[in-house]
Amino acid sequence: MPTYPYACARCGEFELEQAISAPAVERCPSCGGPVERLIAGGSGFIMRGGGDPRGGCERTTPCCGRETRCDKPPCG
Repeated sequence: MPTYPYACARCGEFELEQAISAPAVERCPSCGGPVERLIAGGSGFIMRGGGDPRGGCERTTPCCGRETRCDKPPCG
């Protein structure tokens, strides 16, 4: 579930874990005062595995039985 940031005039900023389909919170869970949902930057795009779409090694890193093993299937 995603985490959404909120701001309360009395308590300050806090985060709540909510389902995407859940409506925005209108009252602070601590003091009951009105809250405002903040706009978050979100997470960036993360590519794992060095950028090779086949899941192997990048051509610029030593692998395929060369000096340093990368514990991945051979390139090419």
